Amino acid sequence: MAEKKTETTKDIKLNPKVWEVELNPDLVAQVLYVYRSNERKGTATTKTRADVRGGGRKPWRQKGTGRARHGSIRSPIWRKGGVVFGPSGKQNWKRKINSKMAKKATCMMLTDRLNSKELEFVNIEKENIKDLRKKALENAGKKTLVISTNEDMKLAVRNIDKINFVDTFKVNAKHIVDSTKVLVDKESVKILEERLTNGK
Repeated sequence: MAEKKTETTKDIKLNPKVWEVELNPDLVAQVLYVYRSNERKGTATTKTRADVRGGGRKPWRQKGTGRARHGSIRSPIWRKGGVVFGPSGKQNWKRKINSKMAKKATCMMLTDRLNSKELEFVNIEKENIKDLRKKALENAGKKTLVISTNEDMKLAVRNIDKINFVDTFKVNAKHIVDSTKVLVDKESVKILEERLTNGK
């Protein structure tokens, strides 16, 4: 049972539909592909032979020189010529993923982090924000993910490198995969479970 994975879960009743989900690497990879594709700005662009400056005059006459015929020095086969089939900056990299698949992948990664003891449940209250900030900083060189709805905690860690605060209603599989350590607010556990087990 998930309750026995770590001492921090003794006083928490965890929903097995969220914390005991078998890992499916293919599903997680598919979901991560969509998230990362949607982050692409698609601003890369190249110039075709029509966009490159110069090349309006035929470099030499068509016949009689013994050389291959050419019509422009900006042909793609010439140095400093245009690019063929390069990015235009108009590509649409947006992808869609079924919400059930996205939630399933999130549950899988939460289970994986819990089983590997890389996930910890903490009490985020106003009086111990400094202690939690210190705990997060102890993972020097490692990325720590804080899952909570607590605004005070958000303000306390927002300018610290390697610490990523994500609202309980927005956390997804990519946030978890990109982090080495995960801190979950005990007050947010039920909210997280309801969100991930909702069929919509």
